[in-house]
Amino acid sequence: MKPDKKTLAILLLAAAFVAAAALGVMRLRAPVPTQSRVQSIKVQAVGQVQKENALELTGSVEAVQNAVVSAKSAGRVSEISVENGTRVAAGDILVKVEDTDYINQLAASQAVLDKALTNLASLTQDYSRGKTLFQAGAISQKAMDDLENGLKAARADVAAAEASVANAREALAGASIRAPISGLVANRNVKLGQMLAAGTPVLLVEDLTEVFVLVKVGQKDLDYIKIGLDCSVGVDTYPDQKFTGRVMVINPAAEAGSRVFECKIKVKNPDELLKPGMFARVSIKIGEDQPVLAVPLEALSSKQGLYYVLVPEGDVVKEKKVEIGALMGTMVEIKSGLSDGQTIVISNVNKLKDGDHIQISSGQGD
Repeated sequence: MKPDKKTLAILLLAAAFVAAAALGVMRLRAPVPTQSRVQSIKVQAVGQVQKENALELTGSVEAVQNAVVSAKSAGRVSEISVENGTRVAAGDILVKVEDTDYINQLAASQAVLDKALTNLASLTQDYSRGKTLFQAGAISQKAMDDLENGLKAARADVAAAEASVANAREALAGASIRAPISGLVANRNVKLGQMLAAGTPVLLVEDLTEVFVLVKVGQKDLDYIKIGLDCSVGVDTYPDQKFTGRVMVINPAAEAGSRVFECKIKVKNPDELLKPGMFARVSIKIGEDQPVLAVPLEALSSKQGLYYVLVPEGDVVKEKKVEIGALMGTMVEIKSGLSDGQTIVISNVNKLKDGDHIQISSGQGD
């Protein structure tokens, strides 16, 4: 039986719909041709720069001269004259403890000494008279011996009393804690009213007009280090400033655990910019400058601890692994992976990947 016109129309419409749908799916699945975006770049030829022949080390700053200031006499703190950072001169009073007991002890010791001296003077006169009488035969040998023994005992009493007075004076003087050297106060560790035992550390005085930079030198580099070698020292606090120093101390014995040798570099610090504990970078010149290959810092990229540059090849870039050396201002030493005069990309490095299409900007040299 033939379909009527209405049924045929419905079938044709359905077939057309299916065909249209199939065509849409095919279009979705078919690859859409694309054209890679071409990036404009700048290039530069790899060249040589003069690298300072120096040993690069890291270390820390410490004062050449410092003094731990401790309480000499026990007592309660009654006065504190300084804060951390206060500049003091040798002999300045820094801290005081209550001294009433020490004053009284000195007075008592002085009284005992005065009494002992009076007794000694009296026995000295007795001995002098006794000696005259003994020579005249007026007194016995025993009486003379008694006078002599009494004089010896009186002299011993005076010596003991003098020692007691000296100790009392020292204790009283110790109630005023003084700066042993000139410098800056650091690590103040004392409060008003605090009880101090003799020997308790209360603060540190550091002379920062000169400082040491302590560095650790490995066995392979030790032969390069000599007393008197000039050094350049830098710290993060003053990135644009270099301090000059000189190797002054080389420990001839290696540290037991690390097997490195401690060296001290003395640095003049008239403005006291360098502070104990600062992290320092040290460059010790060990020979004449040497030419090395170098590229701008912006030409490098890194992945998983490895370093790469991009090299133009035709209208694309290729990634090339390199071994880097020292950082020299805005340039980085290249130990391997590139040759002198080779062209590298120096712009848009972080936006490019291996195989990307590029166009070299006009006016950029090789």
